[in-house]
Formats: sequence, C-alpha cells, structure tokens
Amino acid sequence: MARPCTVCESPDRATVEIGLANGIAARVLSLRYGLAPDALSRHRTNHMDVDLIAKLKTRGCRSDEELAQIREVEGKSLLDSFSWQRARLYRNADNAASIKDWAGERAALEAASKVSERIAKLLGELGSAITINHNTINLVQSPQWHHIRTSLVRELRPLGPEAIAAGARAIATAEAAIMQPPEREPLLIEATLV
Repeated sequence: MARPCTVCESPDRATVEIGLANGIAARVLSLRYGLAPDALSRHRTNHMDVDLIAKLKTRGCRSDEELAQIREVEGKSLLDSFSWQRARLYRNADNAASIKDWAGERAALEAASKVSERIAKLLGELGSAITINHNTINLVQSPQWHHIRTSLVRELRPLGPEAIAAGARAIATAEAAIMQPPEREPLLIEATLV
C-alpha cells in the first residue's frame, strides 16, 4: 500500500499549493512548513494539475504602464542610493584629509568619481551640454569636470574656508554660464566652388 502524501494531509496544504503554483522553491516551503522537499516536488507533479496551478497563480503579467512605473520608482531608488554613497565617500575623504591620510582621501575621491559616473549613466545626459558639429559634450557632469573640481578644492583647502568658498563661487558661476542656452544660432560659413 502506498504511503499517503504528507502535503495532502498537511493543515497548510492550501498555502503550500499557492506557493508551489507561484514558483516558490521547495526548500523554502520545506523550511517554513516542515515538509520534505521531495514530498513537495512529488505533490506538485502528481497532485496539482495545470488548471489548479493556473487558478492558484497570484503573479500575473504586468502591463507596460506598470513596468514603466516600476522602472521609474527603482530608478529613483537607485539614484538615491548612489547619491548617498557619493556623500558618504566625500565624508570619508574629508575625514582622511583631517588626519592627513592622503592615500585614503585620494581613494575615497576616486570612488566618489566612479559613483558620479554611475549616476551620469543612470540619468543619461545630466546638466547642460555644449554642442559642436552635432557632437555633445556633457561638461558639467563629466568625470573629467568632477576631477577638476575635486583637484581645485583639494588645492584650496590649505588656504582656508574663504578660499574654498571663493573657488566654489567661481565653479558655480562657470557652471551657470555653461548651462545658459546660446542667444543665437552660430553663423555658418558657406563657400561655393567655381
């Protein structure tokens, strides 16, 4: 005589079957409900037909609108995470500089630069751009510009907070000037060959 199915006799059968229908791993269900993974696999194969699995599925297909909303929410969450990481790396760089650990400061600033690159990749083109012959250069958020700003602040640090503030004002003025759209289209020089 065949042994009875432990899943069929379980008081948690309905919940277990919902989990199996939705693709929850047998080892996870095994740990949660105290059933053997082999018994769970056998139950799904032998006692759950296609119609039952379809009725028990709670995960449906998402619409394009739902997927777009998920991308937007996850993108913002990822951006927040990167911003937090960059701020923490800047704090680490400041702490390293305060104890004259120049290698630690440099490492933290390089890591912050990489996080800035990730932010730029996530958002596409950030800030304003300079267009020359249909080539776009993202100057304000480029890693090179970030390196220039970081180097400038590092060089101004020994001169005190006034020098750092003056440098920050100069950088902000330069970035604001770059972000202004051109007042008129550039003139094109045309020539005809005779």
